[in-house]
Amino acid sequence: MLNADAWQRLSELFHRATQLPESERIGFIHSQTGDDPELQRELLALLAADTDPTRLHGPLREAVKVAARASEAEVMPGTRFGPWAVERMIGSGGMGRVYLARRADGAYERQVALKLVRATALDQRRHPHFEYECRLLAQMQHPAIAQIHDAGIDDDGRAWLVMEYIHGQPISAWCDQNLLGLRQRVELLVKAGEGVQHAHQKGVIHRDLKPGNILVAAVDGQPLPKIIDFGIAMDAAAAEQAPGGGTPGYMSPEQARPGNETDARSDVYSLGALLYELACGAAPDDPVVPPSRHLQAQPLPRQRELAALRGSTPARLRRALRDGIDAIALKALQPERAARYASVSSLLDDLRRWLAHYPPHAAGQVGWLGVRTFVRRNRLAVAAASAVVVALVAGLAATTWSLREARQEAARARVTSEFLASVLDSVDPAVSQDLDKTLMLRVLDDASQRAARELAAYPDIRADVELIVAVNQANLEEYDRAIAHLQSIRALAAAHPDRLEFQGLRAMQVLGHAYLSSDQLKLADATFAEGIVRAQRAGAAHRWMALDMQSRRAWVLFVQGRVDEAMRLAREAFDGLSRQLPADDQARLDAAKRYAEILATSGDQARAMELLAEVIRHQTVLHGREHPLTLSARRDLAVARLQKRDFAGAEPELRQLAATYARLYGADNGLAVNTLGMLGSALREQGKVKEAGPYYRATMEWNATRYGADSFSAVITRHNHANWLLADGQAVASEQEQRALLEIADRTLGRDHHVTAEILRGLAEAVLAQGRADEALRHANESLRVMRQVYGDKNEAVLRDVRDTLAKVEAAAQAKTGAR
Repeated sequence: MLNADAWQRLSELFHRATQLPESERIGFIHSQTGDDPELQRELLALLAADTDPTRLHGPLREAVKVAARASEAEVMPGTRFGPWAVERMIGSGGMGRVYLARRADGAYERQVALKLVRATALDQRRHPHFEYECRLLAQMQHPAIAQIHDAGIDDDGRAWLVMEYIHGQPISAWCDQNLLGLRQRVELLVKAGEGVQHAHQKGVIHRDLKPGNILVAAVDGQPLPKIIDFGIAMDAAAAEQAPGGGTPGYMSPEQARPGNETDARSDVYSLGALLYELACGAAPDDPVVPPSRHLQAQPLPRQRELAALRGSTPARLRRALRDGIDAIALKALQPERAARYASVSSLLDDLRRWLAHYPPHAAGQVGWLGVRTFVRRNRLAVAAASAVVVALVAGLAATTWSLREARQEAARARVTSEFLASVLDSVDPAVSQDLDKTLMLRVLDDASQRAARELAAYPDIRADVELIVAVNQANLEEYDRAIAHLQSIRALAAAHPDRLEFQGLRAMQVLGHAYLSSDQLKLADATFAEGIVRAQRAGAAHRWMALDMQSRRAWVLFVQGRVDEAMRLAREAFDGLSRQLPADDQARLDAAKRYAEILATSGDQARAMELLAEVIRHQTVLHGREHPLTLSARRDLAVARLQKRDFAGAEPELRQLAATYARLYGADNGLAVNTLGMLGSALREQGKVKEAGPYYRATMEWNATRYGADSFSAVITRHNHANWLLADGQAVASEQEQRALLEIADRTLGRDHHVTAEILRGLAEAVLAQGRADEALRHANESLRVMRQVYGDKNEAVLRDVRDTLAKVEAAAQAKTGAR
């Protein structure tokens, strides 16, 4: 038997010999091994068996043939294979059985997967080849490949292989269970493909890539794929059906043809089949149709199910597939090897191009695909400038044209206003709010002026256009402009009470929102209160509008600190909308979200999280996992986790949300920045104080710059930073910040406000840290008084933190008194 050094020498000579023409190999072998007959015999035997360019499956195929004729009893727990002891069987196939095992010699604790090859009659001549192949497999070192630990043959001639035990799920099942979007699925496949590429560089081809051989598990909150069964993936049944190994649906056509050699392009085909399934939920049929066409051929309920599993809608998913994935999958799945990608590297390059919003090479002449991918790469600039302006001007031009037509004028104008609404409502305010708004505001102003001039004969359509303009001005945070337009709509509705009843109510709804967003809380409250009365008088048709404005008013009251009243109104509004509207209606979902936020802040996080999970489910089905409405609900759920003190649970979701916001809107966007501020809280509460600091500072500075030092958001984020200062040991700096914040809060929010109470509690903590227990006691008592005023004396969840602070301060004060 060869020793370890000889095996290494054999491996090197074998690789060198296979690079030579067959006519030169014998001379090479004699020149290199003339002084070592055993080494020479083994090298000659390996070359004789090397009928497969992968250099892996020859001897193992012999074992498969034996396995097809032989059956073996299951190995009992405790059976030893080298230093490994079997615990229990975890899988079985034609090639053999797989057992969970551990080191029996106590060298270290590690669970492993031990594969026992069904080869009791394995020819002694084949044993060295099996060992050589296992050594070759063990050379592969890559994060996406399950590591080989050991191999051997026992006294009964049974070949065994020990590999890393992966406690994961097949890649397709993992993606579905975790509702991964199409992009996330492709990113995961790229990671697995990098492992395949590494194996090819080592001269190893897998030949049986399928979901069950790529297992995914979460490592540090991130999915990590692991490829298993390199070189020993065939089972006996498949081997009989497919001489080249593989699994039907995933194996290349050449693998199913007797006598046809396989190469790296067979794995390219299998990766293409995996991409196909991850994209549209099924392995490719013969003949292969594009994934988007396969999806479209499914019944509509199945389309919706598949799209929801990918955080999308059928139309959006089909569009994403047509924008590159179709072309990549079809090229990888070409029946003839020469027409496929030449290597896994080329396939991965096209997938990375698609992920970066570039047309894949497989798409050929890009045409409109190039335009669409350009827009995605540059969506910050394009979304709020060229695309919106062109669409808006085109919509207004169409409006003018329609009004000049003598026939069907009203119908044409209605269609045009609906088109205009769809164009502008599709603009994500999170994208547009951080851009230069001059051009878009100019277009909106022009739209309003032209509507007044050219739609004078159609007051209802003019009101629709004015509402569209006002909503988008509010989205751009131009609240004064929006309020002026909304007041003009109310005047127009008052002049045409019979025709513009709905537009008048809608204007009050948006007006109240504009007042709330611009911190004009009293005006917001009055507007919603008036709107509720008007909607109730309007009859049953507008009952939902009254409930919607009641839900919005509840939030205004909550921000003002009127928690009990806010809770009652929010609950009544949500219950009423739940009786009137379908479960996926947007008004009902919005009301559920507001109610959940009030519940969470008031201490009922369990009910809040239940509601938010339902909202997320519906928003994902309606719009996709990365739509602004879905992301907002996901963020609220993370906040509820923070309020429940589940900081470790909130951290990974906040990290993912922050990364998503940054990717979609840019790192300096308010959503990205403020989510990082929440992440800072999750980290600080887990003791990761230093890591949290930069997030707190960045969030505080961004909100002060954007909204002003006295704004509600600036006060909140500055207070969070002051708390971090204390956690970081900077008690004096924390006290100074809390005092400055208390002055602002008393002036802008009033003393009896829950935010003021939190600042008082923070001040008490900072003062106590400096040893001034008596002063800290005054601040803590005042904080508890305010909290009781706002929430009542029975809300233990809300009062818990301030009572904890008070107890700590009282203990310090008593200790100080006792010391005297």
